[in-house]
Amino acid sequence: MIDFLSFNVLSVLFVFCTVVVIHELGHFMMAKLFKIRVEAFAIGFGPRLFGFRKGETDYKVCAIPLGGFVKMAGENPGDDRTGGIEEFLSRPKWQRFLVALMGPVMNILLALVLLTGVFYYKYEVPAFRDEPVVVGLIASGSPADKAGIQARDRILRLGKKVNPTWEQLLLEVTTSASRPLEFEIDRQGARFTQVIVPEGRGREQMGYLGISPYIASMAIIKKVSPGKPAAEAGLKAGDKMVRIGSVNLEQAGKDMAEVLQNIKDGLVPITVLREGQELTVQVKPYWDAASKRRMIGIERELMERMVTKKLSLLEAARESWRQNLQFARLIVEILNKLFQREVSVRLLEGPVGIMRQSGIAARSGFHDLLFLLAAISLNLGIFNLLPIPIMDGGVIAILFLEAILRRDLSLRWRERIAQVSILLLLLLAVVVTYNDIIKLLPASWEKYFP
Repeated sequence: MIDFLSFNVLSVLFVFCTVVVIHELGHFMMAKLFKIRVEAFAIGFGPRLFGFRKGETDYKVCAIPLGGFVKMAGENPGDDRTGGIEEFLSRPKWQRFLVALMGPVMNILLALVLLTGVFYYKYEVPAFRDEPVVVGLIASGSPADKAGIQARDRILRLGKKVNPTWEQLLLEVTTSASRPLEFEIDRQGARFTQVIVPEGRGREQMGYLGISPYIASMAIIKKVSPGKPAAEAGLKAGDKMVRIGSVNLEQAGKDMAEVLQNIKDGLVPITVLREGQELTVQVKPYWDAASKRRMIGIERELMERMVTKKLSLLEAARESWRQNLQFARLIVEILNKLFQREVSVRLLEGPVGIMRQSGIAARSGFHDLLFLLAAISLNLGIFNLLPIPIMDGGVIAILFLEAILRRDLSLRWRERIAQVSILLLLLLAVVVTYNDIIKLLPASWEKYFP
C-alpha cells in the first residue's frame, strides 16, 4: 500500500511539476523579453520550502505543490507602484497580452512536442479507430439494443457528422449521456433514421450506447483450463466459437460471455470451428462466485487488431497536431456542455484524480505517462484561456475590455472581479475534490452520494 501511494505521489509530482514549470516559464520568458522585473518564480503555493535568488528573482518551491506562479513587479493594482517602466501595469497592453498568453501557449506547445515524440518512437492504434462504423456487437438491454440496432448495420450519419469513424462516434456518445442523438443507418441497402438516447454509466456518468466493432479474435479460444467443463467436453485452444445454443454469435452481434449468462439450461450446446469443420459439444457451465458469472473454463484471445506504423518526424508532428486539435475540440465541447448542463460534473477531475490516473499511466509504461502528460498540459492550456479574471484568460479579457473602453478599470472594480473569481475557483475546487473522493470509494457506496 505504501509503495502504491509513493509511486502515485512521485508520478503526480512529475506530471504537475512539468506542466506548471512549462506554463510559468512561458510567462517568465515573455516578461524578461520585455524587461519586466520578475520578483518570484514559484512552483507551488504557500510557505517557501527552499530555493535560491539570482539577480532580482527568487526561484522557489513552496509547500503546496498544486500549481505555481510568476510574481511581476506592479502586477496587481494593490501593489506599491512607482510607475516605472519595469512594472507590469506600466507596459503597453499588447505586451501584457503576450505575457498572459504565453503560459497557455507553452502548455499547448508541450502537448504538441510530447505527442510528436511519442508517435515518432511508436505509433500503434486500434485498427477499428479510423474505420467506418459497422456494428459488430450489441449489448443486451443497452440503448442500441432497445432501439433495434442489428449486427452489420452501418452508421452513415451521426448528428451532422457524415460517415463517422468509430473514434468520432465514441467521443460523441461519451459526452452525450441522456441526450438524444440522431443516426442515419444503412441496413442491407435500406436507409432509415433512428434517434437513440445514450444512458449515463459509471461514476463519471459517461454516455453509453452498447455497440462495438466485431473483433474476430474474441471468439477464439486461447486456453482451456484443465478439469473445467470446456476441457471435459473436448474444447481445445484454437477453436473458434460459432454458436452457443441457437445463437450464431457473429450474425446476432452477441458476445459469447453474454449469451452464456442468458442461457439457463444445465447443458449448453456449443458449436466451434476446428480445422475448417464445425463441431458441436455439450458443456455444463459452472457458477463462479468471484465473478458472479456462469463460466466454462476458457480464456479467449482478447487482443484488438492493431495498426503499427513507423512515422517520420514530419508525419509524427502532423499526427500530433491532428490528435491535439481533436482533443482541444473535445475539451471545448465538454466545457460547453457542462455550462449547458448536458454532461455530468462527474467528468471533472482534480489533483486526486490526476494522481490516480498518473499512477495507472506510469505503471503501464513511460509511453502512456507521456501521453497523459500531453493531455493534462493541453487541458491546462485551454482551461487557463477561460475568461476567469485571476487566470490568464481573465487577464486577456480585461485587457480587451479596457481597449474597448479606452481606459483602465478602477481599483475597486478589479478587486470585485478578483473576489468573484476566487469564489468561483474555490467552488470548482470543492466540486472536483468531491468527485475525486467519490471515485475512490467502493462502488457499493455510490448510492449514498448524489
